[in-house]
Amino acid sequence: MEIGSSESQSECNLFIKLGMEFDSDEHAYDYYNEYASAIGFSIRKEYANKNKAQGYVTSRKFTCYKEGYRNKIKRDMVVQKHRQETRTGCLAHIIINRQLNEMFRITSFEEKHNCPLVSPSLAHLLPSQRKIKVSQAYEIDLLDDSGIRPKASFDYAVRQVGGESFLGYTKRDQKNYLRDKRKESLKHGVARSLVDYFEKRILEALAFRYSLQLDDDGLITNVFWPDGKMIRDYKIYGDIVSFDTTYRTNKECRPLALFVGLNNHREMITFGATLLYEESTESFE
Repeated sequence: MEIGSSESQSECNLFIKLGMEFDSDEHAYDYYNEYASAIGFSIRKEYANKNKAQGYVTSRKFTCYKEGYRNKIKRDMVVQKHRQETRTGCLAHIIINRQLNEMFRITSFEEKHNCPLVSPSLAHLLPSQRKIKVSQAYEIDLLDDSGIRPKASFDYAVRQVGGESFLGYTKRDQKNYLRDKRKESLKHGVARSLVDYFEKRILEALAFRYSLQLDDDGLITNVFWPDGKMIRDYKIYGDIVSFDTTYRTNKECRPLALFVGLNNHREMITFGATLLYEESTESFE
């Protein structure tokens, strides 16, 4: 019996056949991906041929994600810690070609798989089936900007749709989304601008100092800085220090926390400041 000949194939209401047409290559991908979800496998975009003069797609191949094998020699050269090989050389695929009427027609279809298929109830965990929609991304951003922890926001999203299988993405997908968002923020946002400003201040005033706290991925999580006056004041009045995190600038920026104390006139003075990109116990310590 073929490994790919599972009961889920016979129960699938979607079908693929030669000659089917789609109005775009992306619609063909979406349909094949929906078919794959019902059957129990994930798909990949194998190749795309384009018209060299005008740049439009002339043909594409979409395959089972276990198609082919990884380049073992290349992996041994550049990868220190190898993950388990997941590809099995599966031949399941469709090929679409652009027609004169600009429709894309299926010209090749292989249905059988040489790899086990997953239960449709677990298909939402497969790579091509997981996608954060625009509306979901907006909600993730909103909760993140409000200071809600990723785990709590994920649990909230799951409750809203009635279960993880209806959400369309996993905790790891959400983590990766927020991580990419932070990377972009560090390139063009507040943190990057602060670092550039701090470097300029050090050239102007040698007493100025700043320190960065990095996470496991080497990304900035918190920024701390005192200037020369703050350092001098701390040496004189630093017997008692209060760490105040009640101030926030706006919804785009992270909490600005201040190290404050009192001088001999009982006036509040600042010993240092920090911009918090990660409000965790470890960061506060």
